[in-house]
Amino acid sequence: MSKKTIEVNNVSKAYDIRQMNRSTFRDLFRLRRSDDANTLWALKDVSFAVEEGEAVGIIGANGSGKTTMLRLLAGVSSQTSGEINVDGRLAPLIQVGAGFHPELTGRENVYLNGTILGLSKKEIDNKYDEIVQFAELEKFMDTPVKKYSSGMFVRLGFSVAIHVEAEILLIDEILSVGDISFQRKCLERMSNIRRSKKSIVFVSHNLSAVRGLCARTIWLDHGVVQSDGKTEEVISKYAQFMASKSQFTNDTSFIGAKTRWGTGELKFNKVEIFNAKDELASDFEIGDPLKVMMDLDVQNRIKSPVFWVGIINNEEVWITGSVFDKQRAGKDYAIEGRTLIVCTFNDLRLQPGEYHLVVGGYDEYEHFAFDRIGRVESFRVLADSKNEYENYRGYEWQGVVPMVTTWRFHDK
Repeated sequence: MSKKTIEVNNVSKAYDIRQMNRSTFRDLFRLRRSDDANTLWALKDVSFAVEEGEAVGIIGANGSGKTTMLRLLAGVSSQTSGEINVDGRLAPLIQVGAGFHPELTGRENVYLNGTILGLSKKEIDNKYDEIVQFAELEKFMDTPVKKYSSGMFVRLGFSVAIHVEAEILLIDEILSVGDISFQRKCLERMSNIRRSKKSIVFVSHNLSAVRGLCARTIWLDHGVVQSDGKTEEVISKYAQFMASKSQFTNDTSFIGAKTRWGTGELKFNKVEIFNAKDELASDFEIGDPLKVMMDLDVQNRIKSPVFWVGIINNEEVWITGSVFDKQRAGKDYAIEGRTLIVCTFNDLRLQPGEYHLVVGGYDEYEHFAFDRIGRVESFRVLADSKNEYENYRGYEWQGVVPMVTTWRFHDK
């Protein structure tokens, strides 16, 4: 009989909205009210178990209770009712690098964060080189982390956390920062951890990542389990639900059957794709610039919202994306009323095929969606119509990204 590392029995979590700040309240605005008008339920009668060596995904819209569940499992907060049993050492990757001190160097923070996560100095000494190598930050370990980019910060925090000798990993949407190659590296490491009979609970909006890591998935909505079973089946139910239930009423003319959700405090009116000549376009060639123009309305002034444009293919694989926030702007900013935002992919290095845009506007701190739309526009990448071999000599026409390669053959 398999060992159960986590057991959650009829767990509920209530918040008193009188003790919540504004941002927390907005993040929980869709949760159930009880008969008491001052109470919000983040979780309601949730039950599930995780077996040794099992990777379980938790999905759902923002405010569905996913992170609350991980915090209860990690012991960061306590449930209002119900019972949670955890059998094994935990490594909570809920907020990677939460123990980092900005004035300390990367090296010093490895020892600080490792100690917070339960490692002894001797254990950190033995693992230090592996931690640095995995994070790919060898040249920056004596630099204060306040000078790190967000991607560097996450890489180091994730690397420290996964080198904790734990039986259970709790992972909350930490792969949204960092380049694709590092995300893939993290997923491969988590797959190896799973094969070593360790348990993983993985919260993510990246459904492709959930598919790749988890055989089983739980879908939460309004703090209640809607489905618990095989990942592909649960994701299919979730996608159908999100497509059919837009939180924006009388707006189907814009989104059609595309998935869309958000609070509505910020709304995209129009998203268009332009080429280098500032002409509306749907066909591009390798290396062309692609300009995404987003026209939106903001009901009330929003401070430093985060904007994201992503590119996916027909198989829903996330190819690339770009984020605009106050770090990228270099200062705090605010938007109000009618606003135009432009994101330009300067050098479109994609193989010929069809691709789709995903756009979103998010809260600066809680990261809930004001407006998020999937497959809002589509475009094609074509082979060079004149002479692909003349202009793109050496490019490999395999996979997603065109690469130049050379081969050498050595006779003995």
